Amino acid sequence: MRYKVLWIFIVLAFAKAEYTIAQSTQKIEREEKISKALFPKNAITFVETIGNSRKKVNFYRETDGDKISYEAKLKYQNRKYSIEFDANGTLEDVEIDVRKRKINKASFAQIEQYLDTIARKYRIEKVQEQYVGKNKTAPQIADKIAQKSVDNYEIIVAFKNNRKIYRREYLFDKNGNFISKRDIKRQEYDFILF
Repeated sequence: MRYKVLWIFIVLAFAKAEYTIAQSTQKIEREEKISKALFPKNAITFVETIGNSRKKVNFYRETDGDKISYEAKLKYQNRKYSIEFDANGTLEDVEIDVRKRKINKASFAQIEQYLDTIARKYRIEKVQEQYVGKNKTAPQIADKIAQKSVDNYEIIVAFKNNRKIYRREYLFDKNGNFISKRDIKRQEYDFILF
């Protein structure tokens, strides 16, 4: 009897651990537009510095599982910026939409080589340059952006494998080396054409 109880306990423990791991590698973001007054005060100055203060900025509160963050989105010099802060208003990163052809050719070849190992068919849906904001001021980040000194590339890819379609978010360093991935939970209104 003891062995059966122990065996059931071990199976449940492994199932819980597997469920927790699956949750942490899944991207389920929800954004809600908020007013400037609800955005962290210390982050507004940063956004104005990066966005050249003359541009229209949209503010969002983002929930990804248990994590709450704030995001400012704007368009500056024909590029879409996404500036993300944690719940305390500390900068996490600045992401700028780019076309895949703007990635260094050697880095992009490395990225494609990695993606080819996952599925025969895939489509790169979105590419963003990522400038990590850890312990950096607004002028330092603005300087990195001006010099195009990219830290990472965040790429959203749709895969078609064995008649199954799924999406993932990948993070690669500036040389195209794999850092991390997260599955993206498709919303009911999402659709992908191949």
